[in-house]
Amino acid sequence: MNLLPAPDLLPSYALALVQVLVPLRALVAVLLGALIYWLTPHPMRRWALLAVSVAVILLGYERPVLLAAAVVAVGGLVFWAVRRGVPRPYTVGGLTVLYAVLHGLFGLLMFTPWLSWTGLSPAFVLPTIGLTTAFTFLRLVHFAVDFTASTQPAPRPLTFLAWCLFFPTFVHLPLIRYGAWADQFERLPCAPSWAQMRHGALRIGQALFKGALVGVVYVALNPAGVLLNPVGANAGQLFAAAVVLAITYYVGFSGYVDLGIGAARLYGIVLPENFAPAMKMARVARMRDFWRNWNISVTQWLRDYVFEPLGGHRRHPVRNVMLTMIACGLWHSVSLYGLLWGFGLGLLLVMEHFWNRLRLRRGLPELPAPARTALLLCALAGVNLALTPYGYDPQWGRYLYPLFWLGITV
Repeated sequence: MNLLPAPDLLPSYALALVQVLVPLRALVAVLLGALIYWLTPHPMRRWALLAVSVAVILLGYERPVLLAAAVVAVGGLVFWAVRRGVPRPYTVGGLTVLYAVLHGLFGLLMFTPWLSWTGLSPAFVLPTIGLTTAFTFLRLVHFAVDFTASTQPAPRPLTFLAWCLFFPTFVHLPLIRYGAWADQFERLPCAPSWAQMRHGALRIGQALFKGALVGVVYVALNPAGVLLNPVGANAGQLFAAAVVLAITYYVGFSGYVDLGIGAARLYGIVLPENFAPAMKMARVARMRDFWRNWNISVTQWLRDYVFEPLGGHRRHPVRNVMLTMIACGLWHSVSLYGLLWGFGLGLLLVMEHFWNRLRLRRGLPELPAPARTALLLCALAGVNLALTPYGYDPQWGRYLYPLFWLGITV
């Protein structure tokens, strides 16, 4: 049997693979925006960066105008609260409640007739509106905590607005802290650096290659399908599927972030790295090391704004780890799914900690690193498959959303 497509279909397949992580219109918008940005006189370039970002968000990525307007409105309220000296707990508490309601509503829409009334599709709501809301929440909490009644220079409205709407971080990741952003935004280069342009182009090309690779693997192997429907599969097949799924998820997620980092470089902005290189990730054999190298900017946010305020390693470290990972789960999905998923991830960290203490106390040898890496992949795959919001029947999945029980749905 010939599994290759017919020659006349190859261009269509190639174009589809290139667009796995980002639509072609978004890439064109990013490149045209960079050209317009660098052709703008330097005194107006900060305004140009803001205008181009909004255009790329609305026209390239086709995000709703209401979404961008909502980010501006909520960000404006936080900016006003910081400048007026509103107590930090009020600002952060208000953001948390707003996020819980909005993100819970986005998840609930997936299971109700309301979604068809909005004219949006399930494939659009969570990956676009939901992710933007999630990223914006993290940025604004950081801003409210670090700049309320602080001794740092007062934030400037234009710098803050551009930080909220800069398209690589509005759509993608990583998170860039306001201070690091302001340092670059206030000193935008006069002319493009060809080293930066080359780095950005190569990073975007790397992202497109990763996306194409993930597309081929999913079509050819379908690891998620094997794990979600394990009937008839033996232990070896399930283990292989778990490993392949973990690798492809890393490749796809890191590729999605590569797009943001590469696009930012085309505009002279350097974003922090968000994933360790593949070879370093392949050598990770401990759960704690995994989180130090995976989605780094979000992990650092959780450390700085949840784990350390709870007491960090200084007091009640087990409780703090569990609460931090539960917060991580609820940030992903404001539902019982998210709570249980975060609890499972926290439990893996705690179990590893106590096992290592027991092993050292009794003088037990440590497993070889490859074996520990394999166990790590299996444990993560098990938690994800058991507790992920995406593996359940939507007919009863809605019952795990708090808003359902408040009578908001029909």
